Amino acid sequence: MIGNEYLFSNIGIDSIAFYAPRHFLDIEELAIKRGVDPAKYKDGLLLKEMRLPEVDEDIISIGLKAGYNALLRGNINPKEIDALFCGTETVTYSVKSVSNIFAEFLNISPNSITQDIYNACAGGTLAILNAIALIEKDVISKALVISADISSYTLNSPSEATQGSGAIAMVICKNPRMATFSKKFGKISGNINDFFRPAHEKDAQVFGHYSLDTYLRFQLQAYDDLVNQIGDFYADFYTFHAPFSKMPLKCVQQIIEKRWANNINNLLNYSRSDLTTSIFKKLDSVMQNISVLPEYVYLKLKEKGFSSDNLEKLSNWVVSNVKGSVLPHLRVPMHFGNMYNASVWAQVCDIIENNANDNDTIYFGSYGSGATCISGLLKVIPTFQAIISHGPKVNDFIQNKTQATFNDYEQWKSGSGTLDIVLGKIVAHEENDDRGFLLHFCDEGCIIPNFKGLDYCPKGHSGFHTRFFPLYATLESDDLVHAPIFDARVLKDGLVRVSHNINKHNILEYEMRRVAPKDESNASYTAIGLLNWVPMYIPVHQIF
Repeated sequence: MIGNEYLFSNIGIDSIAFYAPRHFLDIEELAIKRGVDPAKYKDGLLLKEMRLPEVDEDIISIGLKAGYNALLRGNINPKEIDALFCGTETVTYSVKSVSNIFAEFLNISPNSITQDIYNACAGGTLAILNAIALIEKDVISKALVISADISSYTLNSPSEATQGSGAIAMVICKNPRMATFSKKFGKISGNINDFFRPAHEKDAQVFGHYSLDTYLRFQLQAYDDLVNQIGDFYADFYTFHAPFSKMPLKCVQQIIEKRWANNINNLLNYSRSDLTTSIFKKLDSVMQNISVLPEYVYLKLKEKGFSSDNLEKLSNWVVSNVKGSVLPHLRVPMHFGNMYNASVWAQVCDIIENNANDNDTIYFGSYGSGATCISGLLKVIPTFQAIISHGPKVNDFIQNKTQATFNDYEQWKSGSGTLDIVLGKIVAHEENDDRGFLLHFCDEGCIIPNFKGLDYCPKGHSGFHTRFFPLYATLESDDLVHAPIFDARVLKDGLVRVSHNINKHNILEYEMRRVAPKDESNASYTAIGLLNWVPMYIPVHQIF
Protein backbone atom coordinates (compact mmCIF):
# COMPACT_ATOMS: atom_id res chain seq x y z
CA MET A 1 0.00 0.00 0.00
CA ILE A 2 1.47 3.37 -1.06
CA GLY A 3 1.14 6.22 1.39
CA ASN A 4 2.64 4.81 4.59
CA GLU A 5 6.25 5.65 3.78
CA TYR A 6 6.51 7.85 6.88
CA LEU A 7 6.40 4.69 9.04
CA PHE A 8 9.58 3.25 7.55
CA SER A 9 13.29 3.91 7.83
CA ASN A 10 15.89 3.61 5.06
CA ILE A 11 17.42 0.51 6.69
CA GLY A 12 16.30 -2.97 5.75
CA ILE A 13 16.91 -6.28 4.01
CA ASP A 14 19.26 -6.18 1.03
CA SER A 15 19.33 -9.96 0.52
CA ILE A 16 17.76 -12.96 2.24
CA ALA A 17 18.17 -16.74 1.88
CA PHE A 18 17.08 -19.99 3.52
CA TYR A 19 18.60 -23.40 4.15
CA ALA A 20 17.42 -26.62 5.80
CA PRO A 21 18.58 -30.23 6.19
CA ARG A 22 17.42 -32.40 3.32
CA HIS A 23 16.03 -35.29 5.42
CA PHE A 24 12.48 -35.29 6.75
CA LEU A 25 10.15 -37.53 8.72
CA ASP A 26 6.49 -37.70 7.72
CA ILE A 27 4.31 -36.56 10.62
CA GLU A 28 1.75 -39.28 9.90
CA GLU A 29 4.43 -41.95 10.32
CA LEU A 30 5.47 -40.44 13.65
CA ALA A 31 1.85 -40.45 14.81
CA ILE A 32 1.35 -44.09 13.85
CA LYS A 33 4.56 -45.15 15.59
CA ARG A 34 3.52 -43.27 18.72
CA GLY A 35 -0.03 -44.66 18.69
CA VAL A 36 -1.53 -41.20 18.11
CA ASP A 37 -4.37 -40.36 15.75
CA PRO A 38 -2.59 -38.69 12.78
CA ALA A 39 -5.35 -36.06 12.68
CA LYS A 40 -4.09 -34.73 16.02
CA TYR A 41 -0.83 -33.70 14.37
CA LYS A 42 -2.01 -32.99 10.82
CA ASP A 43 -5.24 -31.13 11.61
CA GLY A 44 -4.83 -30.20 15.26
CA LEU A 45 -1.34 -28.74 14.86
CA LEU A 46 -1.34 -28.26 11.05
CA LEU A 47 1.91 -30.18 10.58
CA LYS A 48 3.06 -32.23 7.60
CA GLU A 49 6.76 -32.99 8.03
CA MET A 50 9.64 -32.66 10.45
CA ARG A 51 13.07 -31.69 9.11
CA LEU A 52 15.83 -33.81 10.61
CA PRO A 53 19.53 -33.08 10.94
CA GLU A 54 21.72 -36.13 10.57
CA VAL A 55 23.92 -37.08 13.49
CA ASP A 56 26.81 -34.93 12.19
CA GLU A 57 24.74 -31.88 11.17
CA ASP A 58 24.48 -28.90 13.51
CA ILE A 59 23.76 -25.18 13.33
CA ILE A 60 27.15 -24.53 11.70
CA SER A 61 26.15 -26.93 8.92
CA ILE A 62 22.86 -25.21 8.16
CA GLY A 63 23.67 -21.63 9.16
CA LEU A 64 26.78 -21.45 6.99
CA LYS A 65 24.84 -22.43 3.87
CA ALA A 66 22.09 -19.91 4.60
CA GLY A 67 24.70 -17.18 4.98
CA TYR A 68 26.50 -18.23 1.82
CA ASN A 69 23.21 -18.29 -0.12
CA ALA A 70 22.33 -14.78 1.08
CA LEU A 71 25.66 -13.37 -0.09
CA LEU A 72 25.43 -15.16 -3.43
CA ARG A 73 21.82 -14.19 -4.01
CA GLY A 74 22.56 -10.52 -3.51
CA ASN A 75 25.92 -10.68 -5.32
CA ILE A 76 27.48 -9.20 -2.18
CA ASN A 77 31.24 -9.19 -1.59
CA PRO A 78 31.80 -10.72 1.88
CA LYS A 79 34.50 -8.11 2.54
CA GLU A 80 31.72 -5.48 2.52
CA ILE A 81 30.22 -7.12 5.64
CA ASP A 82 31.50 -5.45 8.80
CA ALA A 83 29.23 -7.20 11.33
CA LEU A 84 28.06 -10.80 11.59
CA PHE A 85 25.42 -11.66 14.19
CA CYS A 86 24.03 -15.11 14.92
CA GLY A 87 20.69 -15.68 16.62
CA THR A 88 20.36 -19.19 18.03
CA GLU A 89 19.38 -21.19 21.07
CA THR A 90 21.14 -24.35 19.86
CA VAL A 91 24.45 -23.72 21.59
CA THR A 92 27.50 -25.23 19.87
CA TYR A 93 30.15 -23.97 22.30
CA SER A 94 29.79 -22.63 25.83
CA VAL A 95 32.26 -19.83 25.12
CA LYS A 96 33.50 -19.66 21.54
CA SER A 97 31.27 -17.56 19.31
CA VAL A 98 29.75 -19.41 16.37
CA SER A 99 29.53 -16.07 14.55
CA ASN A 100 33.34 -16.14 14.36
CA ILE A 101 33.20 -19.57 12.76
CA PHE A 102 30.71 -18.31 10.18
CA ALA A 103 32.87 -15.24 9.53
CA GLU A 104 35.96 -17.38 8.88
CA PHE A 105 34.21 -19.76 6.48
CA LEU A 106 32.41 -16.93 4.67
CA ASN A 107 35.57 -14.82 4.31
CA ILE A 108 34.05 -11.86 6.13
CA SER A 109 36.32 -8.86 6.75
CA PRO A 110 38.41 -9.28 9.93
CA ASN A 111 37.55 -5.63 10.71
CA SER A 112 34.06 -6.63 11.75
CA ILE A 113 31.91 -7.07 14.85
CA THR A 114 30.80 -10.61 15.64
CA GLN A 115 28.25 -11.61 18.24
CA ASP A 116 25.98 -14.50 19.18
CA ILE A 117 22.57 -13.52 20.57
CA TYR A 118 20.92 -16.08 22.83
CA ASN A 119 17.36 -15.08 23.75
CA ALA A 120 15.26 -18.15 22.99
CA CYS A 121 13.47 -17.80 19.62
CA ALA A 122 13.81 -14.00 19.55
CA GLY A 123 17.61 -13.92 19.33
CA GLY A 124 17.64 -13.49 15.57
CA THR A 125 15.21 -10.56 15.74
CA LEU A 126 17.26 -8.93 18.49
CA ALA A 127 20.30 -9.38 16.23
CA ILE A 128 18.42 -7.48 13.51
CA LEU A 129 17.66 -4.66 15.97
CA ASN A 130 21.35 -4.56 16.92
CA ALA A 131 22.28 -4.28 13.26
CA ILE A 132 19.74 -1.50 12.64
CA ALA A 133 20.97 0.53 15.62
CA LEU A 134 24.65 0.19 14.70
CA ILE A 135 23.94 1.10 11.08
CA GLU A 136 21.94 4.16 12.16
CA LYS A 137 24.94 5.31 14.24
CA ASP A 138 27.39 4.59 11.38
CA VAL A 139 29.31 2.14 13.56
CA ILE A 140 28.84 -0.42 10.79
CA SER A 141 27.55 -0.21 7.24
CA LYS A 142 26.42 -3.74 6.38
CA ALA A 143 25.54 -6.68 8.66
CA LEU A 144 24.96 -10.35 7.94
CA VAL A 145 22.44 -11.83 10.40
CA ILE A 146 22.22 -15.64 10.52
CA SER A 147 19.48 -17.35 12.54
CA ALA A 148 19.87 -21.12 12.83
CA ASP A 149 18.34 -23.67 15.16
CA ILE A 150 17.55 -27.33 15.68
CA SER A 151 14.60 -27.83 18.03
CA SER A 152 14.63 -30.90 20.20
CA TYR A 153 12.08 -32.43 22.57
CA THR A 154 12.01 -35.70 24.46
CA LEU A 155 10.89 -38.82 22.61
CA ASN A 156 7.20 -39.57 23.19
CA SER A 157 6.61 -36.11 24.65
CA PRO A 158 3.60 -33.95 23.57
CA SER A 159 5.98 -31.56 21.76
CA GLU A 160 7.86 -34.24 19.82
CA ALA A 161 5.88 -33.71 16.61
CA THR A 162 6.76 -29.99 16.50
CA GLN A 163 10.53 -30.50 16.21
CA GLY A 164 12.30 -29.06 13.21
CA SER A 165 15.44 -27.36 11.90
CA GLY A 166 16.44 -24.66 9.49
CA ALA A 167 18.36 -21.43 9.01
CA ILE A 168 17.72 -18.01 7.54
CA ALA A 169 20.26 -15.31 6.70
CA MET A 170 19.81 -11.71 5.67
CA VAL A 171 22.04 -8.78 4.84
CA ILE A 172 20.97 -5.56 6.59
CA CYS A 173 22.06 -2.12 5.32
CA LYS A 174 20.92 1.37 4.36
CA ASN A 175 19.02 1.80 1.10
CA PRO A 176 18.35 -1.94 0.72
CA ARG A 177 17.00 -3.59 -2.41
CA MET A 178 14.30 -5.83 -0.86
CA ALA A 179 12.47 -4.31 2.12
CA THR A 180 12.77 -1.60 4.77
CA PHE A 181 11.97 -1.85 8.48
CA SER A 182 9.55 0.34 10.37
CA LYS A 183 11.06 3.11 12.48
CA LYS A 184 9.29 1.80 15.58
CA PHE A 185 8.86 -1.68 17.04
CA GLY A 186 6.40 -3.11 19.50
CA LYS A 187 7.95 -4.83 22.49
CA ILE A 188 6.96 -6.66 25.65
CA SER A 189 9.08 -8.68 28.10
CA GLY A 190 8.55 -10.51 31.39
CA ASN A 191 10.10 -13.18 33.63
CA ILE A 192 7.88 -16.06 32.52
CA ASN A 193 8.69 -19.76 32.91
CA ASP A 194 6.85 -20.93 29.83
CA PHE A 195 9.70 -22.88 28.24
CA PHE A 196 13.31 -23.56 29.11
CA ARG A 197 16.25 -25.86 28.47
CA PRO A 198 18.69 -26.34 31.35
CA ALA A 199 22.40 -26.00 30.62
CA HIS A 200 24.02 -29.10 29.11
CA GLU A 201 20.65 -30.65 28.25
CA LYS A 202 19.55 -31.20 24.66
CA ASP A 203 15.79 -31.32 25.10
CA ALA A 204 13.64 -28.34 26.08
CA GLN A 205 10.81 -28.36 28.62
CA VAL A 206 7.41 -26.90 27.76
CA PHE A 207 4.37 -26.36 29.96
CA GLY A 208 1.42 -27.09 27.68
CA HIS A 209 -1.46 -24.63 27.88
CA TYR A 210 0.53 -22.24 30.08
CA SER A 211 3.19 -21.93 27.35
CA LEU A 212 0.53 -21.39 24.67
CA ASP A 213 -1.27 -18.79 26.77
CA THR A 214 1.99 -16.92 27.35
CA TYR A 215 2.76 -16.92 23.63
CA LEU A 216 -0.68 -15.56 22.67
CA ARG A 217 -0.74 -12.89 25.39
CA PHE A 218 2.73 -11.65 24.49
CA GLN A 219 1.95 -11.57 20.77
CA LEU A 220 -1.19 -9.53 21.39
CA GLN A 221 0.60 -7.11 23.72
CA ALA A 222 3.46 -6.63 21.25
CA TYR A 223 0.84 -5.85 18.60
CA ASP A 224 -0.81 -3.36 20.96
CA ASP A 225 2.51 -1.69 21.75
CA LEU A 226 3.22 -1.18 18.06
CA VAL A 227 -0.24 0.36 17.58
CA ASN A 228 0.38 2.64 20.58
CA GLN A 229 3.62 3.87 18.99
CA ILE A 230 2.65 4.32 15.34
CA GLY A 231 -1.14 4.40 15.41
CA ASP A 232 -3.56 2.19 13.54
CA PHE A 233 -1.85 0.49 10.61
CA TYR A 234 -2.64 -1.70 7.63
CA ALA A 235 -0.59 -4.72 6.58
CA ASP A 236 -0.92 -6.98 3.56
CA PHE A 237 0.56 -9.97 5.39
CA TYR A 238 0.78 -11.03 9.01
CA THR A 239 3.40 -13.50 10.13
CA PHE A 240 4.24 -14.84 13.57
CA HIS A 241 6.76 -17.12 15.20
CA ALA A 242 5.34 -20.63 14.74
CA PRO A 243 5.98 -23.22 17.49
CA PHE A 244 3.59 -25.18 15.26
CA SER A 245 1.54 -24.02 12.29
CA LYS A 246 -1.79 -23.63 14.11
CA MET A 247 -0.40 -21.01 16.51
CA PRO A 248 -0.21 -18.12 13.99
CA LEU A 249 -3.87 -18.79 13.17
CA LYS A 250 -4.64 -18.41 16.85
CA CYS A 251 -2.77 -15.09 16.85
CA VAL A 252 -4.87 -13.77 13.98
CA GLN A 253 -8.01 -15.03 15.71
CA GLN A 254 -7.02 -13.13 18.87
CA ILE A 255 -6.46 -9.91 16.93
CA ILE A 256 -9.79 -10.24 15.10
CA GLU A 257 -11.73 -11.11 18.27
CA LYS A 258 -10.13 -8.76 20.75
CA ARG A 259 -9.09 -5.81 18.59
CA TRP A 260 -11.23 -5.76 15.46
CA ALA A 261 -14.45 -7.65 16.22
CA ASN A 262 -16.27 -4.65 17.71
CA ASN A 263 -16.27 -3.09 14.25
CA ILE A 264 -17.51 -6.10 12.29
CA ASN A 265 -21.23 -5.49 12.94
CA ASN A 266 -20.90 -1.99 11.48
CA LEU A 267 -19.16 -3.38 8.40
CA LEU A 268 -22.02 -5.75 7.69
CA ASN A 269 -24.46 -2.86 7.23
CA TYR A 270 -22.66 -1.68 4.12
CA SER A 271 -22.13 -3.09 0.68
CA ARG A 272 -18.66 -4.33 -0.17
CA SER A 273 -18.07 -1.46 -2.61
CA ASP A 274 -18.75 1.14 0.10
CA LEU A 275 -16.32 -0.25 2.66
CA THR A 276 -13.21 1.91 2.81
CA THR A 277 -12.37 2.04 6.50
CA SER A 278 -9.06 0.89 7.93
CA ILE A 279 -10.77 -1.98 9.75
CA PHE A 280 -12.20 -3.32 6.51
CA LYS A 281 -8.82 -3.13 4.84
CA LYS A 282 -7.40 -5.15 7.71
CA LEU A 283 -10.11 -7.80 7.50
CA ASP A 284 -9.92 -7.88 3.73
CA SER A 285 -6.14 -8.28 3.89
CA VAL A 286 -6.14 -10.95 6.56
CA MET A 287 -8.94 -12.99 5.04
CA GLN A 288 -7.74 -12.79 1.42
CA ASN A 289 -3.97 -12.46 1.41
CA ILE A 290 -3.36 -14.30 4.65
CA SER A 291 -6.45 -16.47 4.14
CA VAL A 292 -7.45 -17.35 7.69
CA LEU A 293 -9.45 -20.55 7.57
CA PRO A 294 -13.03 -19.19 7.39
CA GLU A 295 -14.77 -21.81 9.51
CA TYR A 296 -12.26 -21.23 12.31
CA VAL A 297 -13.12 -17.52 12.43
CA TYR A 298 -16.91 -18.08 12.19
CA LEU A 299 -16.89 -20.38 15.19
CA LYS A 300 -15.02 -17.88 17.31
CA LEU A 301 -17.25 -14.99 16.27
CA LYS A 302 -20.32 -17.07 17.08
CA GLU A 303 -18.89 -17.70 20.53
CA LYS A 304 -18.65 -13.91 20.91
CA GLY A 305 -22.41 -13.60 20.43
CA PHE A 306 -22.74 -12.30 16.87
CA SER A 307 -26.23 -12.73 15.43
CA SER A 308 -26.99 -15.54 13.00
CA ASP A 309 -28.02 -13.02 10.33
CA ASN A 310 -24.73 -11.15 10.56
CA LEU A 311 -22.75 -14.37 10.67
CA GLU A 312 -24.53 -15.50 7.51
CA LYS A 313 -23.60 -12.25 5.74
CA LEU A 314 -20.02 -12.51 6.92
CA SER A 315 -19.95 -16.18 5.98
CA ASN A 316 -21.12 -15.51 2.44
CA TRP A 317 -18.60 -12.69 2.03
CA VAL A 318 -15.63 -14.68 3.30
CA VAL A 319 -16.55 -17.90 1.48
CA SER A 320 -16.91 -16.03 -1.81
CA ASN A 321 -13.42 -14.60 -1.44
CA VAL A 322 -11.26 -17.13 0.35
CA LYS A 323 -13.00 -20.51 0.38
CA GLY A 324 -10.45 -23.30 -0.02
CA SER A 325 -7.39 -21.09 0.47
CA VAL A 326 -4.77 -21.64 3.16
CA LEU A 327 -2.44 -19.25 4.87
CA PRO A 328 0.32 -19.30 2.24
CA HIS A 329 3.46 -18.86 4.35
CA LEU A 330 2.30 -21.36 6.99
CA ARG A 331 3.53 -24.02 4.60
CA VAL A 332 6.99 -23.20 5.98
CA PRO A 333 6.42 -24.45 9.55
CA MET A 334 4.20 -27.20 8.13
CA HIS A 335 7.17 -28.62 6.21
CA PHE A 336 10.13 -27.69 8.42
CA GLY A 337 8.73 -27.76 11.96
CA ASN A 338 9.73 -25.35 14.69
CA MET A 339 12.93 -23.65 13.56
CA TYR A 340 13.08 -21.44 16.66
CA ASN A 341 15.04 -18.30 15.63
CA ALA A 342 14.59 -18.98 11.91
CA SER A 343 10.82 -19.51 12.16
CA VAL A 344 9.30 -16.08 11.60
CA TRP A 345 12.00 -14.90 9.17
CA ALA A 346 11.77 -18.02 7.00
CA GLN A 347 8.07 -17.21 6.62
CA VAL A 348 8.93 -13.62 5.69
CA CYS A 349 11.35 -14.99 3.10
CA ASP A 350 8.64 -17.21 1.66
CA ILE A 351 6.18 -14.29 1.47
CA ILE A 352 8.69 -12.16 -0.42
CA GLU A 353 9.56 -15.01 -2.79
CA ASN A 354 5.99 -16.07 -3.60
CA ASN A 355 3.27 -13.63 -2.57
CA ALA A 356 4.53 -10.09 -2.11
CA ASN A 357 4.01 -7.23 -4.54
CA ASP A 358 5.68 -3.83 -4.79
CA ASN A 359 5.08 -1.68 -1.68
CA ASP A 360 3.31 -4.44 0.26
CA THR A 361 3.53 -4.24 4.04
CA ILE A 362 4.41 -7.29 6.16
CA TYR A 363 3.67 -7.40 9.89
CA PHE A 364 5.86 -9.71 12.02
CA GLY A 365 5.52 -10.89 15.62
CA SER A 366 8.75 -12.48 16.86
CA TYR A 367 8.36 -14.34 20.14
CA GLY A 368 11.07 -15.72 22.43
CA SER A 369 10.23 -17.80 25.47
CA GLY A 370 11.14 -16.63 28.89
CA ALA A 371 9.64 -14.27 27.60
CA THR A 372 9.88 -11.44 25.08
CA CYS A 373 8.02 -10.47 21.93
CA ILE A 374 8.99 -7.92 19.27
CA SER A 375 6.62 -6.72 16.58
CA GLY A 376 7.28 -4.54 13.57
CA LEU A 377 6.64 -3.87 9.90
CA LEU A 378 8.49 -4.42 6.65
CA LYS A 379 7.75 -2.55 3.44
CA VAL A 380 8.62 -4.39 0.22
CA ILE A 381 10.71 -2.33 -2.23
CA PRO A 382 10.00 -2.61 -5.98
CA THR A 383 13.60 -3.73 -6.69
CA PHE A 384 13.05 -6.93 -4.65
CA GLN A 385 12.19 -8.95 -7.76
CA ALA A 386 15.75 -8.70 -9.09
CA ILE A 387 17.09 -10.36 -5.92
CA ILE A 388 14.51 -13.13 -5.49
CA SER A 389 14.91 -14.18 -9.12
CA HIS A 390 18.03 -16.01 -7.95
CA GLY A 391 17.71 -19.28 -6.04
CA PRO A 392 17.64 -21.40 -4.12
CA LYS A 393 14.22 -20.51 -2.75
CA VAL A 394 12.27 -21.88 0.20
CA ASN A 395 10.17 -23.88 -2.25
CA ASP A 396 13.28 -25.64 -3.56
CA PHE A 397 13.89 -27.04 -0.09
CA ILE A 398 10.24 -28.07 0.22
CA GLN A 399 10.43 -29.96 -3.08
CA ASN A 400 13.96 -31.40 -2.97
CA LYS A 401 14.21 -33.65 0.06
CA THR A 402 14.88 -37.22 1.20
CA GLN A 403 12.55 -39.15 3.45
CA ALA A 404 14.19 -40.67 6.52
CA THR A 405 12.98 -43.83 8.20
CA PHE A 406 11.61 -43.79 11.72
CA ASN A 407 14.66 -45.80 12.78
CA ASP A 408 16.94 -43.15 11.26
CA TYR A 409 15.09 -40.48 13.21
CA GLU A 410 15.44 -42.20 16.57
CA GLN A 411 19.11 -42.97 15.98
CA TRP A 412 19.96 -39.43 14.89
CA LYS A 413 17.93 -38.09 17.78
CA SER A 414 19.92 -40.14 20.28
CA GLY A 415 23.23 -39.38 18.56
CA SER A 416 23.90 -43.09 18.11
CA GLY A 417 23.52 -43.28 14.34
CA THR A 418 26.58 -44.56 12.52
CA LEU A 419 28.30 -42.36 9.97
CA ASP A 420 28.87 -43.78 6.51
CA ILE A 421 32.34 -42.38 5.81
CA VAL A 422 33.17 -42.47 2.10
CA LEU A 423 36.14 -40.62 0.62
CA GLY A 424 36.80 -39.54 -2.94
CA LYS A 425 38.31 -36.84 -5.11
CA ILE A 426 36.19 -34.09 -6.64
CA VAL A 427 36.72 -31.34 -9.22
CA ALA A 428 34.83 -28.08 -9.58
CA HIS A 429 31.75 -28.32 -11.79
CA GLU A 430 32.02 -26.44 -15.09
CA GLU A 431 29.24 -24.09 -13.92
CA ASN A 432 30.70 -23.47 -10.46
CA ASP A 433 32.09 -20.01 -11.42
CA ASP A 434 34.76 -19.94 -8.70
CA ARG A 435 32.17 -20.21 -5.93
CA GLY A 436 33.31 -21.95 -2.76
CA PHE A 437 35.61 -21.32 0.19
CA LEU A 438 39.18 -21.75 1.37
CA LEU A 439 40.26 -23.88 4.30
CA HIS A 440 43.64 -23.63 6.05
CA PHE A 441 44.93 -26.55 8.09
CA CYS A 442 48.12 -28.16 9.43
CA ASP A 443 49.64 -31.56 8.63
CA GLU A 444 47.47 -33.19 11.31
CA GLY A 445 44.23 -31.60 10.15
CA CYS A 446 43.83 -28.84 12.74
CA ILE A 447 42.23 -25.66 11.46
CA ILE A 448 44.53 -22.65 11.15
CA PRO A 449 42.96 -19.19 11.18
CA ASN A 450 43.49 -16.93 8.21
CA PHE A 451 44.75 -14.21 10.51
CA LYS A 452 48.20 -12.72 10.08
CA GLY A 453 50.53 -13.49 12.98
CA LEU A 454 48.28 -16.30 14.26
CA ASP A 455 48.36 -18.42 11.11
CA TYR A 456 49.98 -21.46 12.69
CA CYS A 457 48.66 -24.56 14.45
CA PRO A 458 47.54 -23.89 18.06
CA LYS A 459 48.71 -27.40 18.96
CA GLY A 460 52.16 -26.89 17.51
CA HIS A 461 51.77 -29.26 14.55
CA SER A 462 53.84 -28.57 11.45
CA GLY A 463 52.58 -27.66 8.00
CA PHE A 464 50.26 -25.07 6.50
CA HIS A 465 47.90 -26.17 3.74
CA THR A 466 45.37 -24.08 1.83
CA ARG A 467 42.67 -25.79 -0.15
CA PHE A 468 39.74 -24.47 -2.14
CA PHE A 469 36.43 -26.32 -1.89
CA PRO A 470 34.01 -25.53 -4.74
CA LEU A 471 30.34 -25.01 -4.01
CA TYR A 472 29.40 -27.31 -6.92
CA ALA A 473 31.55 -30.24 -7.99
CA THR A 474 31.63 -33.59 -9.78
CA LEU A 475 33.26 -36.83 -8.75
CA GLU A 476 36.71 -37.47 -10.17
CA SER A 477 37.56 -40.74 -8.40
CA ASP A 478 36.94 -44.07 -10.07
CA ASP A 479 37.10 -45.85 -6.74
CA LEU A 480 35.68 -44.58 -3.46
CA VAL A 481 37.41 -45.26 -0.15
CA HIS A 482 35.40 -46.41 2.86
CA ALA A 483 36.76 -45.49 6.28
CA PRO A 484 35.60 -46.23 9.85
CA ILE A 485 36.07 -42.57 10.84
CA PHE A 486 36.90 -39.33 9.09
CA ASP A 487 40.50 -38.25 9.56
CA ALA A 488 41.01 -34.64 8.53
CA ARG A 489 44.59 -35.41 7.49
CA VAL A 490 43.26 -36.87 4.22
CA LEU A 491 42.37 -33.35 3.08
CA LYS A 492 45.98 -32.60 2.18
CA ASP A 493 45.95 -35.67 -0.08
CA GLY A 494 43.09 -34.23 -2.11
CA LEU A 495 40.34 -36.42 -0.61
CA VAL A 496 37.01 -35.23 0.73
CA ARG A 497 34.04 -36.91 2.30
CA VAL A 498 31.31 -37.73 -0.24
CA SER A 499 27.86 -39.25 -0.07
CA HIS A 500 27.88 -43.04 -0.44
CA ASN A 501 25.31 -43.03 -3.26
CA ILE A 502 26.98 -40.82 -5.88
CA ASN A 503 28.41 -41.43 -9.30
CA LYS A 504 30.31 -39.39 -11.86
CA HIS A 505 27.31 -37.85 -13.58
CA ASN A 506 25.88 -36.36 -10.38
CA ILE A 507 26.02 -32.65 -9.62
CA LEU A 508 27.48 -32.36 -6.12
CA GLU A 509 27.19 -29.55 -3.58
CA TYR A 510 29.08 -29.20 -0.34
CA GLU A 511 27.58 -29.29 3.13
CA MET A 512 29.62 -28.67 6.27
CA ARG A 513 29.61 -31.63 8.61
CA ARG A 514 30.94 -32.10 12.13
CA VAL A 515 33.92 -34.42 12.58
CA ALA A 516 35.07 -36.09 15.78
CA PRO A 517 38.66 -37.38 15.60
CA LYS A 518 38.98 -40.66 17.46
CA ASP A 519 41.91 -39.52 19.61
CA GLU A 520 40.05 -36.41 20.80
CA SER A 521 36.62 -37.83 21.57
CA ASN A 522 37.08 -38.19 25.33
CA ALA A 523 34.63 -36.30 27.52
CA SER A 524 37.31 -34.08 29.07
CA TYR A 525 38.13 -32.51 25.70
CA THR A 526 35.50 -29.78 25.50
CA ALA A 527 36.03 -28.86 21.84
CA ILE A 528 36.25 -32.05 19.81
CA GLY A 529 39.06 -31.32 17.40
CA LEU A 530 40.24 -28.00 16.08
CA LEU A 531 39.02 -28.73 12.56
CA ASN A 532 35.46 -29.42 13.63
CA TRP A 533 33.68 -28.97 10.31
CA VAL A 534 34.72 -30.23 6.90
CA PRO A 535 32.86 -30.30 3.58
CA MET A 536 30.85 -33.33 2.55
CA TYR A 537 29.63 -33.49 -1.05
CA ILE A 538 26.10 -34.69 -1.72
CA PRO A 539 24.04 -34.98 -4.93
CA VAL A 540 21.79 -32.00 -5.76
CA HIS A 541 19.06 -31.56 -8.34
CA GLN A 542 20.27 -28.35 -9.95
CA ILE A 543 22.82 -25.54 -9.90
CA PHE A 544 21.62 -22.13 -8.77
